[in-house]
Amino acid sequence: MKKTIFGLAAVAALAIGSVAPALAYPAGQAPTLSLSSVSRLTPGDNVSVVVSRVKRDCSVSVSWTGGQGVDPVSSTVKSSGKTSVMTLATPSTAGVYTLTTSSISSACSGNSAVTLTRSITVGKLASIVAKLSTTSGYVSKSPTVTVSGTVKSGSVAVANKVVTITLKRGATEVASTTATTNGSGVFTKPISQSFTAGDYTAVISFAANSTFAAKSQTTAILKLR
Repeated sequence: MKKTIFGLAAVAALAIGSVAPALAYPAGQAPTLSLSSVSRLTPGDNVSVVVSRVKRDCSVSVSWTGGQGVDPVSSTVKSSGKTSVMTLATPSTAGVYTLTTSSISSACSGNSAVTLTRSITVGKLASIVAKLSTTSGYVSKSPTVTVSGTVKSGSVAVANKVVTITLKRGATEVASTTATTNGSGVFTKPISQSFTAGDYTAVISFAANSTFAAKSQTTAILKLR
């Protein structure tokens, strides 16, 4: 069952624009997008949204930009100048998404048309720290190049995470492989092949899933002579 995140009593209003339109509803105040707590949202959770300071009987809808099939929800503004509480699910894949209203017309906003937005992180964010090392800096000695690093979410190690490793010489891809983090979030992958002299980097990445947003990190340059 999907978890609904309420708590509109402690809602934080996001006002778009630094200058409020003179004829807004109520007078002198710009429309706002308010939502329930968005901390620790996981894919599939519900978020509750209210749009305020809009003319009575106007209709407002809310949706996700790139929301992966999550249907928008709509509400008609009440005499209080607010919509009813609109509840919509977060996208099914972790990532950073934009919650956005439909365009609120000038007649409904009291001035020029406006669209309200809010950037929200769904799922966990992870960081990658990685480096390249080599058994020799000289290609004549047939070196083994090792890519190693750590994946963490905050201070917590991310275990059993498959990362894709792309080894490059300049802009040219010379090897592609994968590695899996251990219980401490650490991965190590040796690459043994014929190398030519040049500057090497490795791109370590993983795709978004139901827990973590996508991430990509490039190592510092390793020089082989």
